[in-house]
Amino acid sequence: MSPIHTEIPVVFPCENDSLVGVINKPESAGKVGVVIVVAGGPQYRVGAHRQFVTLSRLLASHAVASIRFDHRGTGDSAGELRGFIDMGADIQSAVNALLSHVPEIEKIVLWGECESATASAFYSYSDPRILGVFMVNPWIRTEAGLAKTMIRHYYWHRLFERSFWAKVISGNFSLTTSLRSCIDMIKSTLSNSKRNVDSVDNDAFETLPLPERLAKSCQQFTGEIFILTSGQDYIAREFNDYVRASAIWQELVARKRVTLMNILEADHTFSRPEWRHELFDYTINWLKHVKSFQQDSKQ
Repeated sequence: MSPIHTEIPVVFPCENDSLVGVINKPESAGKVGVVIVVAGGPQYRVGAHRQFVTLSRLLASHAVASIRFDHRGTGDSAGELRGFIDMGADIQSAVNALLSHVPEIEKIVLWGECESATASAFYSYSDPRILGVFMVNPWIRTEAGLAKTMIRHYYWHRLFERSFWAKVISGNFSLTTSLRSCIDMIKSTLSNSKRNVDSVDNDAFETLPLPERLAKSCQQFTGEIFILTSGQDYIAREFNDYVRASAIWQELVARKRVTLMNILEADHTFSRPEWRHELFDYTINWLKHVKSFQQDSKQ
């Protein structure tokens, strides 16, 4: 039988605005809590396919308290939408709210998808209460990165697809338009190819392009990081291609600071139940490791 837990609607301050969230509090909470950071756009604290509701209840069944919340400008929260780059105050307020309602918690794990995964990493190194970060399909979109991803993972593979040649033969394919699009992407890639992906040596992380800022934020963070990507997602492919070319990421992986995993058949939002189950299994198993890591570090 799963432990009893309570769902607590909360309203808490964030600078001059009020945020709305839900805390799932087990009857006997552990010392590590989870802040689920919701991505921007149309999402709010329920999550795509109600996965944040399912995740928070699953966490509670493992004695892990959590909060899922609407950041400013989304869902029921007040304020203007600031975007994931400026979400630090929102995350800090959610951390404070969870610790206030569940005082047993000593450390926090941030959990985020896409833009909120990146936002979590940007915030992580600034708050000593953060023990770990679980990132799903981190967002590092740049024009050059998208061009490389589409050339490598779309245009090249299309040449070997029967459906592509069927369109060509039937006349339902504009070769001129496609060639123009491909050439534009190649130009974008070449214009940025001389720049080393880790070349920027700048402590002002806010001025860095997204890929470099994420890499250096994770380098600055002293806790543990788990990154799960979807095999059928171009956002994830862009991130994974960057990781393979980045000395910073390769060093973090080699030092076992970062764990990288992939669900080969999954799409961006884990729309099938079996993919969500895998996502949740990875989350729970990694949290068990993180809690063990915390206990070992105290001994």
